[in-house]
Amino acid sequence: MGVYSIIANDASVGTTIGSFDAIDTRNGDIRLRDGTSRVVGISYCAVRAAQTAGTAMMARLRMTSADLGLAAGVADFALKSVSGAGIATTSMGFSVPAHWIPIDKAAGQGNIVNFSLSQMGIEPADNYAIQVGLSHLAGDSPPPPWFVASMSGGTLPHFAVSSNGSSTTTARTSLLAATIPSTFSQLVSGTFLHTPDAALATTEVHSSFIELTSTIGDFEPQEYPTSGTSPGLGTAAAIGVWIEQDPLPLYFRKGKGSTQTVTPFVTGLATVTGADAYGYDIGIVE
Repeated sequence: MGVYSIIANDASVGTTIGSFDAIDTRNGDIRLRDGTSRVVGISYCAVRAAQTAGTAMMARLRMTSADLGLAAGVADFALKSVSGAGIATTSMGFSVPAHWIPIDKAAGQGNIVNFSLSQMGIEPADNYAIQVGLSHLAGDSPPPPWFVASMSGGTLPHFAVSSNGSSTTTARTSLLAATIPSTFSQLVSGTFLHTPDAALATTEVHSSFIELTSTIGDFEPQEYPTSGTSPGLGTAAAIGVWIEQDPLPLYFRKGKGSTQTVTPFVTGLATVTGADAYGYDIGIVE
């Protein structure tokens, strides 16, 4: 066993400062899988669902759970990415990476965890589209070096396997598989990239999560947010987007002596006109 992650998402949350909107388009209740012993982290990517000129955007993510003893206000996290006022005639979309929040909290199988979001700062005109994943440990603990590295927001030194693909829809879409050589025994991180391949539209949000499947036994669920990009404002000609995505911690032991494959699937939160580009790597150690 290892670390598992389940994604909750929502296309539009964060209407009012101080009022937390449930993230519940998918998995309003995240139920921890069999064998869970601890919650070890939160991964998320939040982008503006629309863009209005002259509007600052920042927000806080709330985690609650009666099963874990987390009342409202105990686990509130400021989103690391913020965006400022756009220009009325033309403003590029805001690209943001997926982030990792380290957690260390005892938990059990079947426990329910909920997420919600509220804006901060100045009363906003726009909402957020968000993907948020809850990472939880089942079975034996990961090796101490991995755990220490992930809790500090870093990752182990490692090799990696990678591949790519594209998608335009909200349908679950397969990317190209990657092969884990027999000499490597552990999967320790994932870098999940998503960026627009066409000029930004004013009504299209680029938000998705990646679901990893594998020939490794007992591997799923493994769901993580990709990087994302908000809609543009006005005519987006000659304005590009830029993003830098760090690896997200994950962990699974596959054992040496056998070659395995990992095949990711992506699910978009909204349909887009031009095919969005996807790429990924999976960090591996011997």
